[in-house]
Amino acid sequence: MTLALVAAMTITTTVFAGGPMTNSNQSASFLRSIARGTSLDPDAVYNNPAGVVFMDNGFHIGINDQMAKQTRTVTSTFAPFAMSNGNATKEYMGEVFSPIIPSVHFAWKHNRWAVMVGMGVNGGGGSLEFDNGLASFERQFSVLPGAISQLGQQLGQMNPAMAVSANRYSMDMYLKGSSMTLAFNAGVAFRITDWLSVAAQLRYSTTSNGYEGYMKNIQINPNMAAMGLDGTKMISASQFFTQAGAALGQLNPALAQQAAVYAAQTADHILDVKQKGTSLSPVLALAFHKGKWDASVKYEFKMATELEIESEPISANDPVINGIFPNGAKVKSETPALLAAALSRHFGPVKVTAEWHHYFDKDAENSFSPCITGNTNEYLLGAEWSITDKWLVSAGVQRTALNMDINKYSDMNFVTSSTSIAAGVKYNFSEKVGLNLGIMPTLYDKETAVGQASGIDFKDVYHRTSIAWGIGLDLKFGK
Repeated sequence: MTLALVAAMTITTTVFAGGPMTNSNQSASFLRSIARGTSLDPDAVYNNPAGVVFMDNGFHIGINDQMAKQTRTVTSTFAPFAMSNGNATKEYMGEVFSPIIPSVHFAWKHNRWAVMVGMGVNGGGGSLEFDNGLASFERQFSVLPGAISQLGQQLGQMNPAMAVSANRYSMDMYLKGSSMTLAFNAGVAFRITDWLSVAAQLRYSTTSNGYEGYMKNIQINPNMAAMGLDGTKMISASQFFTQAGAALGQLNPALAQQAAVYAAQTADHILDVKQKGTSLSPVLALAFHKGKWDASVKYEFKMATELEIESEPISANDPVINGIFPNGAKVKSETPALLAAALSRHFGPVKVTAEWHHYFDKDAENSFSPCITGNTNEYLLGAEWSITDKWLVSAGVQRTALNMDINKYSDMNFVTSSTSIAAGVKYNFSEKVGLNLGIMPTLYDKETAVGQASGIDFKDVYHRTSIAWGIGLDLKFGK
């Protein structure tokens, strides 16, 4: 039996559109139209850096807040679960609500030059709670009755009074994971010709993850005459293995040692671990702006983040937890490089944009690496209609196509291919002040994985829901 806490290290709470490690939406404007690769609004600082030099001279500021709600559900079928509540299928749900996910974009443009800075949540953005733990936790301990009965057969052959069996278990579980990667971009753009420009940025990111949880009150109902147990009472599994090991003593040192290992593994375990790290990486971009046409290409280099584990004493001093999460150890949490290309055409008051994102997932080492089989592609289409000088309505759609081996998924760290739909409006109070409102639900594909735990088949069905909405102000000053 192996302790399931090992997988908790990889839990993530990405709540937005994008690849497995990246939030591609950085503004309320994204939530209302999705395809922002040729934007000439303040969010161009992130979506179209080279296009900033095609904006009006002066200062441009975008201030945004997004909110998101997401659920993750794992419906797991594993025969030993029936020894807990009589049903071999159980549902485990995690929920996250993030009320404040800010982003700020600033640009100053003068003739052929522009400087820019921006800040946004590049990954994560909330806290995900599983009030009843997860299937991968429970599977490890649901086999305890069977393991005890198997051990009892060996003991019974040595001494009939030592024979033991069990057919029930219970336990308390909880897991909460929080994740936040803030990215700060600063750069310059230069207009080479009247219609072609180039930009370069330097991106600094800081990641902070936190994991809290427990597995405690692990109980079984042993039937063992030598210890006065008749199988009708639930007792501490750790206490039982401790007493069984002492009773075995010199009778069978190997079994006594095995009982001691089980006693340690079935004791209460409290998880309180944090991970922190930073990275520095460049961003390069080109933009085209002429007549009715706009286009852009952007390449974000890999963010080679390395996270250091910081455990609270209650976890650092637990030999089981610290053996899995060594205090002070470092783990890779790299965000893959991104190539993005966009093309727009104006049809009178309507602007239509098509966009493509390619994430180089196979070249990045992170918690998703074990199940990555190929790179991720996203296909985006958006439209904006300026009904009047004051009102603009927009909508968009994005398809995120992942390449992953479903059977290598962890129920603490899964994402599936999805379709996001955007809708919203922009209201211009004046030429200098605009208000963006957007909403974006994401529809995730439902996936089924199969595998084995302790030699027994299981089936996990993965499903997610997500909806994000936001508000943003676009401001313009000076000339």
